[in-house]
Amino acid sequence: MASLTRYRIGGPAGRYGRFGSHADLAAGLESLEGAAYRVLGWGANVLVSDRGVPEPVISLSGEFDCVEMAADTVDAGGAAGLPTLVGDARREGRAGWEFLEAVPGTVGGGLRMNAGSAETGLWDRVVWAEALTPAGDLVRVQAEEAGPAYRSVQLPEEWVFTGARLAAPPGDPAAVNEVHAERRRLKVETQVYELPSCGSIWKNPGGSHGSAWAVVDRVGMRGAVRGGAQITERHANFIANLGDATAADVVWLMAETRRRVHEAEGIWLEPEIRLWGFEPEELVSVGAAS
Repeated sequence: MASLTRYRIGGPAGRYGRFGSHADLAAGLESLEGAAYRVLGWGANVLVSDRGVPEPVISLSGEFDCVEMAADTVDAGGAAGLPTLVGDARREGRAGWEFLEAVPGTVGGGLRMNAGSAETGLWDRVVWAEALTPAGDLVRVQAEEAGPAYRSVQLPEEWVFTGARLAAPPGDPAAVNEVHAERRRLKVETQVYELPSCGSIWKNPGGSHGSAWAVVDRVGMRGAVRGGAQITERHANFIANLGDATAADVVWLMAETRRRVHEAEGIWLEPEIRLWGFEPEELVSVGAAS
């Protein structure tokens, strides 16, 4: 799985299938006969265990990799890259898409995680989204039915998001370009793109505690190294793969950070990234299970 994730970390999957059409995807899900599976986009928000995952892993390609602009909306397939979507919106002078500037991943993954900024998520732009169920049924849902929240939606994990229609109203092209350029500049200056990572590790705790990076910094974990993994100096909510990191290295840094934060500030940080293939005690140590 290392070659399929942005972390470049992870052992093998039980099986891996890439599907390029609704018919092929439905047939693939049917062949699993109700067995559990996982859905992977670009692996932009996933840490896979060094042991890998026993479940089959599903990805989308082909007809799902499309972006089509209309008068005031855009139709995007689940395999389309968020950078492609955002780039097309910027070039077409569509307002309101700068919140996803420099965010990696696919539209399908973005729908599952409600990707975006602290203030705005992808589901704030959804007119409708479509997903295929394990039974092969294509379901169309509105934003209010999905129950979007910070980095989550209240829809079954086994649904495979195949695409969405998104609001993309025309704006002033010069203003659109300006706000996108400024957003990208700030992201590149303050975040880490030159090393493999999954972006923000922790959800912001909010309240008087502030941002997750500030909490991590206050407990002295900025720059901490374990094996081939490091909590980055530039952004204390990023853990980067320095070249030979293992999933165990990343999990150790997460668990130690979480322990220190609870000891110092009385709160338990919650992971923003998804963790696949880990033992229950490992998940408990990083707050991914209770």
